[in-house]
Amino acid sequence: MGINLNKKGLKRIAEASYVCYLFKNIKGKILGKDIKAQAISFRNGILKIKTSDPITASEIRFKGDLIKDKINKKIGAEAVLRIDARF
Repeated sequence: MGINLNKKGLKRIAEASYVCYLFKNIKGKILGKDIKAQAISFRNGILKIKTSDPITASEIRFKGDLIKDKINKKIGAEAVLRIDARF
């Protein structure tokens, strides 16, 4: 039984969940274990990240290309186009 996720509208939801999951797994390696940041959404190529303070948001913006590249490499496609970090 083949399920077409695109037809059911689930592909976008699955991709968003996976991108947020990947951020959770790589953030410690890139930003440090104690960083308080959470991926809250992924839509239209934009990964939105909520942080605990403005300094953390700035650090994520500074390392945004590295984060984006690591996630895209794991996915095998240029899915993440931009990182939007806010506190």
